[in-house]
Amino acid sequence: MCRIEDHFPYPTMRRGQAEFINAVLRSLKGGINVIEAPSGLGKTSGVLSAISCLSELEGAKFIYAVRTHSQVSRVMEECLKFPKVKMIALRGKGGLCINWKVRRIKNNFLMNMKCEELRKLGSCPYYPPKIREARRCHDPILLKGNYCPYYSSLGIINGYDAVVLCYPYLFEEELYSVLRGFNPDYLIIDEAHNLRRFWFSRIVATLELEKLERVLSSLCERWSDLMRSLQRSRMQSLEIPRNYLIYLLRECLSSSPKSFEHFSKWILSEVEGSKRIILEPPNLILLKEVDGSLEESLKRFKSVLLISGTWSEEVARGEVLEELNYERISLDRWGEVASFIVRDFTTRFEERSRLEFYRVASTLAELSEAVVGNMGIFTSSYEVLQGVLDAGFENMVEKPLFIERKDMDSHELSKMISEFKSMSSIGAILLGVQGGRSSEGEDFPGLQMTASIVLGLQLSKPNTLGRVQEILWRKYTRLEDPTLINACRSAIQAAARPVRAQDDIGFIAFVDRRFSYCLGMMPPWMRRGIKYVRLEDLVPSAQEFFNRRSPMKRVDVAEDMPSSSES
Repeated sequence: MCRIEDHFPYPTMRRGQAEFINAVLRSLKGGINVIEAPSGLGKTSGVLSAISCLSELEGAKFIYAVRTHSQVSRVMEECLKFPKVKMIALRGKGGLCINWKVRRIKNNFLMNMKCEELRKLGSCPYYPPKIREARRCHDPILLKGNYCPYYSSLGIINGYDAVVLCYPYLFEEELYSVLRGFNPDYLIIDEAHNLRRFWFSRIVATLELEKLERVLSSLCERWSDLMRSLQRSRMQSLEIPRNYLIYLLRECLSSSPKSFEHFSKWILSEVEGSKRIILEPPNLILLKEVDGSLEESLKRFKSVLLISGTWSEEVARGEVLEELNYERISLDRWGEVASFIVRDFTTRFEERSRLEFYRVASTLAELSEAVVGNMGIFTSSYEVLQGVLDAGFENMVEKPLFIERKDMDSHELSKMISEFKSMSSIGAILLGVQGGRSSEGEDFPGLQMTASIVLGLQLSKPNTLGRVQEILWRKYTRLEDPTLINACRSAIQAAARPVRAQDDIGFIAFVDRRFSYCLGMMPPWMRRGIKYVRLEDLVPSAQEFFNRRSPMKRVDVAEDMPSSSES
């Protein structure tokens, strides 16, 4: 048994952190384990302490899976503080490729095809790679040089104790074949409440009809005929026989120019790999066959640890259909928080109107003036976000406004978030979407965000895609109301953004009367003392909250300890 103090690099632990590290070590003795622990506890440093201990004691090898690329970066930054940890980041080609002929392609399938073509022809000047340096905490995205950082990192992976990656990669065969050579003993997954949803992405894929039509209509009149027929029929959706669509695509693409060769292979592989195809504007929905189950993937490891800040025991046991060992690190009080549910507003589709959007936009604009520090607004959809903007929100606010767009790539979003955080001294506003990259996995300690406004419950109007997803949840889990559970979970994740440590402050408002259904899923520190108010009551409530406090940037017991990346 190792001494944790020999592996933990900071002079003092946060409240509950020692309990968490011991729980991690207990969980890595076999089976599938779940630890529920609050946001901001310092889970990343706790996990790295356990990795440091067990890799030294047993020679154990780990996969540490997180949700986003920015979280991978934060884990690698934290790795530098742990002198006994040897860790490498496994990233995708999209973020690493330095060949402009490949990097400019946004579609992963087409990008991989181009990469493979250039490598086979010997036309990529950066391949084969040369290993020039292998750092203790090796992140290929930071390397400079005229060689391929992707393939050079694959060549040295076996020499490390731990690999950190985004957990969707666990289900990609090419990447997992590399991990088989690494031969990991333990799998640790952060934000594990998202795992089932990402596993479903292997079964249901959506292609944007508008983009397909731009290409196919220029090649083939029969595709245009199909779209017009659907429009004339006034049917909301149409299931297309798989063999017919394959025949139609082959006919359309048979005389296409050579420049369409990769596109042709991609679209045909997507359709041929599907068992059912549904046309429902704005998407083409592809239902695919899947080999094995999520549980079978987890059982490949000696031990699995699933970590979450919002996964109750009941829901976790409902999502993972295997025997679970469950532990909760419970902290009844976490930060200085005031929580509210607005009882006289909803974004329910049937009740939306321009007047209601104007009402909420003007209230949020006035509320932003009462907030000290930055404010985050997280809407239930991009449609609701646009409704707020259409009501004139941009012209109502005086503080800098940052808007998360649906088509933002990760680098663009990261740059925007950094600029938003830098304006905490004067106060800025972030307008994003629940379940988006800014509302989960991104920390805003201190003045970087002191108010989180969650606008609307993420219950979409009934459609074929929603019904398909609900069928999958009911088939592969034991959850009774998966749609509501997932909507509440996304909202709670967004609401918790400001409170990442025990002395952060947070003004939290759930702006939709339906959030009363989510009370049981909220952590105790968020649920305690929650008040039901009218929309217009939020402004005086915020004024009172901030006038009674003097929020300062949090000074942690270990000042050089970065904010945690968990949710």
